[in-house]
Amino acid sequence: MHADPTMARTADAAFEIAEPRAQHMASMVALFRQGQQPHHAAFPDQFGPGDNDAVIVRFLKGFQPRNHPFKKRQGFAGGWVVDGALRGYLLYRLYETSDVYYGKSRWVCLVEDIVIDHHARLLGGATALIDDLMQQLARLENCSVSATVWKGNDASQALFQKHGFEALSQSFYRTIR
Repeated sequence: MHADPTMARTADAAFEIAEPRAQHMASMVALFRQGQQPHHAAFPDQFGPGDNDAVIVRFLKGFQPRNHPFKKRQGFAGGWVVDGALRGYLLYRLYETSDVYYGKSRWVCLVEDIVIDHHARLLGGATALIDDLMQQLARLENCSVSATVWKGNDASQALFQKHGFEALSQSFYRTIR
């Protein structure tokens, strides 16, 4: 997200939007667990319990800068840092495509996950993360942004609608064992 973090105020706390780094990993794992728990409770066949730290860390590292010069980066993260503590994050994938589905070349951004610490909800963190992402993507020419919101997640649905997202399709899932 921002190379130079932006500073602003949310409620009475100073916050910044910055790319989470290795020192934020423990906070990201805790936030991931918070976000995963209601998904697992509602859709246990689709979402695991989020109880394996090694697997969670491996997943989250896919959104951090790579040290290998030959690996192209597609996963990115933005962190909502309040008074020095990571209180939320947004994970997304960004790539350029030019295939038969889209016509001319365009950028595609898939919002993978957005989680705000349950003690810091309704303070504007999710809005700040989405606003920052939209500012970053505005620099790209011809970019499509999408997000999946699971059934019953009214807060996320309202968040994306507030930012101009429209429901264009519906996904169907079936688990085969």
